[in-house]
Amino acid sequence: MYLELAKRNLERAKVRSLLAVIGILIGVMAVSAIGIFGESLKATVLENFEDVANELIVSPNYQEGYKYLEKKDVERIEKLPHVDSAIPIKSDSLLVEAKKKKAYLPIYGMEEKDVEEMFDVEKGVIRLKGSCVVGKRLADFADIRVNSKITINGREFRVAGILEDTGARFDINPNTAILLSPDDFSKVSDAGYTMVIVRADSLDLVDNVKKEIEDKLNSREEKVIVFDLKIILERINEAFSQINTFLMAIASISLLVAGVSILNIMLMSTIERTKEIGVMRAIGAYRTTILKIFLFEAVILGLIGSIIGSVLSIAGGYAIDYLILQNVKYVFQPATLIYIFLGFSVGLATSVVSGLYPAWRASRLEPIEALRFE
Repeated sequence: MYLELAKRNLERAKVRSLLAVIGILIGVMAVSAIGIFGESLKATVLENFEDVANELIVSPNYQEGYKYLEKKDVERIEKLPHVDSAIPIKSDSLLVEAKKKKAYLPIYGMEEKDVEEMFDVEKGVIRLKGSCVVGKRLADFADIRVNSKITINGREFRVAGILEDTGARFDINPNTAILLSPDDFSKVSDAGYTMVIVRADSLDLVDNVKKEIEDKLNSREEKVIVFDLKIILERINEAFSQINTFLMAIASISLLVAGVSILNIMLMSTIERTKEIGVMRAIGAYRTTILKIFLFEAVILGLIGSIIGSVLSIAGGYAIDYLILQNVKYVFQPATLIYIFLGFSVGLATSVVSGLYPAWRASRLEPIEALRFE
């Protein structure tokens, strides 16, 4: 009965009801679509760090007087359980001459197999014995080509390959550097191991590997500092969650406007139907009956707007991802359902809350006063 009466009353003011539904629809769509986009953006950014998420960077503790890692330290790390691989790296800043240009540049000493595993070559090949490999940006700046000759600290090397631009990295940045084999590196510098890149068997074992390295190498003194890149993923995840919450809060303003619209419609309906309410009260209708009828009207408006808005939010999220990220593969993921449900719930709750006061006001009307209302 309550539902039928609510439907009849809403049909009597079709235009106002339609406007209220559109307001809820837009609000729900904005909240859900922006939530979907925020989650897609976070997933896209985190995807770029998946390859290094299980990495740990072990470096000497300079504050305790340690400048380099020893060979035995590297061997201890390699023998630890749950360590998939350990890549020792020597580095120094040396004078490089190429085509009448001179500059101090970072030089890395690495095994050829490790370079092949970590980087892709754009031109030439990765060959380090007697040769070197240079970064993309350095090659462009100094006009270095494959088979060009460069001089590093007085020794001449031929360029075997030019690496692809790797973008930002948290371990080493070869874009403006030169890579040599450990033997060739020893000929131009007496620097030792400045870093070991350790890869755990899985992301879940990163904390275990970190503890094992610290227990093994720092048993007497704080010789090394262990930094796990998993922390970066956690910070990125936290940051994007906060950004997403902020964006959804802005989108919720449209739902607030829709709530005010429903409040206005219900108040107008209360005024227009004062005599009708008086008649219902005079023939025995309880206050709770009047309250339920008006609340049902608010619920119907909220349900219609929230359902349509939730469906359209998928299309909205798809469009935003395509226009901004040029990638829509993260639209259809479990988190999408969460934001659709969130938008639907907030839209429905907004409608009910907005209809509470008008419903309460209508239920408090006295029968005699309502019948005498003009």
